[in-house]
Amino acid sequence: MENKKQYTLYFEELKQRVFQKKLQEPSHIYWIVHIVFTIGAYIFWLYLVWKISLIYLLIYFYILGVELGFISHDLIHNQYFKNTKLNVFFSYICANFLIGLSRSWWMKKHNIDHHTFTNSDIHDSDIRDYDEIFTKNPGKSIFFHTHKIVLFWFATSILYFNLIFLSYKYILQHKKYGEFCISIWYFFLLPTVLFLQYWFYLSCLVLIVIYMLIWVHLAFVFMVNHIGMEIIDGKIIKEYSWLDLQTRTSRNIRGWWIVHHFFGWLNKQIEHHLFPSIPRNKIIAVAKETKLFCQKHGIRYHEVTFLESIKEIYCTLKTWNTM
Repeated sequence: MENKKQYTLYFEELKQRVFQKKLQEPSHIYWIVHIVFTIGAYIFWLYLVWKISLIYLLIYFYILGVELGFISHDLIHNQYFKNTKLNVFFSYICANFLIGLSRSWWMKKHNIDHHTFTNSDIHDSDIRDYDEIFTKNPGKSIFFHTHKIVLFWFATSILYFNLIFLSYKYILQHKKYGEFCISIWYFFLLPTVLFLQYWFYLSCLVLIVIYMLIWVHLAFVFMVNHIGMEIIDGKIIKEYSWLDLQTRTSRNIRGWWIVHHFFGWLNKQIEHHLFPSIPRNKIIAVAKETKLFCQKHGIRYHEVTFLESIKEIYCTLKTWNTM
């Protein structure tokens, strides 16, 4: 554990540099056009069901669904607008109405539990999923742990269905019936449109394939950010400074523009965790500042290629304990 006071001062210096260059400021016109265009593309997809072949329909909605996932994530982090209420309003539309996931559940699971207690073996549900195979805890299933190298990748392919279950469970437990009504509409809209055009069983197959494609993509995006990095003892996590905690537990994925697009710019995960409200179109500039700053002060900054990150995850899976 590094000197907390010293690292706190380091972070204040880094934050001042970022804020002086106004990299935390959202570009309102850019993001308004972006969100209007994406919602428009969604509406247009409903029209395309009757106009294009099934394979093109799948590809179109796969790309659209991934982008809606990124937009929902960014809105819940208040990246689009200075006005928090606008971010909340549009996040309900994009998360609940257009991809069927609870905004309030994601806020609790991701923004609070994960971002505040990154890689905590007690608090962070992201790292405790899959029967805790990435923590130091034994888990409940000997079978899952014994075959985790295979079962983990299979579980990743059905991630969406697990998230849906947890999302609606949270909504109903907390009696958020208004949010439930917004979310459940998603499961009437898409199937109805497909059922009007295709046979019932074919429509069901199309829906399953779409969901799996979208969430395998998003699973890989989220998976490589923290899995295989240091696991923090939840009992002492508050003894870490913000800068020390996030650089210990996050990894960046290097690459060209196509990598940034594939990851929705979340491949700059260190910077995203240090500054969660930084808009994604400015995260590259923040990453340059952060990397140089960390190199100057001898602060760890873990950056690898996508294949190297997969190798690190695989090596972690081969052991009972974390790396």
